[in-house]
Amino acid sequence: MRFRLLGPFAVEEDGRPVRLDGNRARCVLALLLLNPGTLVPVERIIDEVWGDAPPRSVRTQVHAQISVIRRGLRALPEVEVRTHATGYLLRVRPDEIDVAVFRQLTRQARAEAALGRPIAAAEAYRAALRLYAGPPLGDLDAPFARAEAGRLAEERLAALTELIGLDLAAGRHHELIPKLTTLVERHPLHEPLWRHLLVALHAAGRRSEAIACYRRARAVLRDELGLEPGRELSRAYRDLLASEGPLTVDPRGDALDRALTRLARVERMLRDIRRELELGEPSR
Repeated sequence: MRFRLLGPFAVEEDGRPVRLDGNRARCVLALLLLNPGTLVPVERIIDEVWGDAPPRSVRTQVHAQISVIRRGLRALPEVEVRTHATGYLLRVRPDEIDVAVFRQLTRQARAEAALGRPIAAAEAYRAALRLYAGPPLGDLDAPFARAEAGRLAEERLAALTELIGLDLAAGRHHELIPKLTTLVERHPLHEPLWRHLLVALHAAGRRSEAIACYRRARAVLRDELGLEPGRELSRAYRDLLASEGPLTVDPRGDALDRALTRLARVERMLRDIRRELELGEPSR
């Protein structure tokens, strides 16, 4: 790949860096790379790169930065910045841009998972995640760069979470517990990670720690967002409570804990009743 945005911004040719001077030129090129083959209006470039208070000469500055970009890309003759009446369009192959390759690999991974091919899905996720070399657009200073960096970080976290789900299904719960513990510290509001940690602890036989994990997640979500855990995390907790083995629930637990415990017991009773009905009762 010639264009790298998933980390410090870089342009390369045959593994050698292509020099591109100036933060503004690098930001304009990064914006065009995030919209390959799409006409980006000059007004949008101004808003995204210069922000709310551009200088009066900003249009002249945009044209100047495009000239800098064109000089820098001379070593890449098949890459071209085209001028249109209202803006600019970057002609480049998507497979030369790491963001586009990352998104293609994650689409491939999800398709493989949907087709029931978890090993191929995991390989595609790992290939996608290897493209990240640090915080996305980490050395660019522009309004769009900060917002886009957040979106790209969220895409990485989503792919990582889905890969962990595949690894858990493959039985790798013991080795994933330390990683998940670190991840929930970094992303305490990301419920799927809490769910994965709960499932991993439960599968590893660490049931009381799994219960504590749920309670901590619930406390964080309530304190930070004013919300109860979502359906998937709550279902994982109910499955935990309904599982075999002694239930190590603190009797001083709150109302939801007690309600979930009662629900698990009722569900076990209903399963027993259905089993007896299936076997047949003696007639009276």
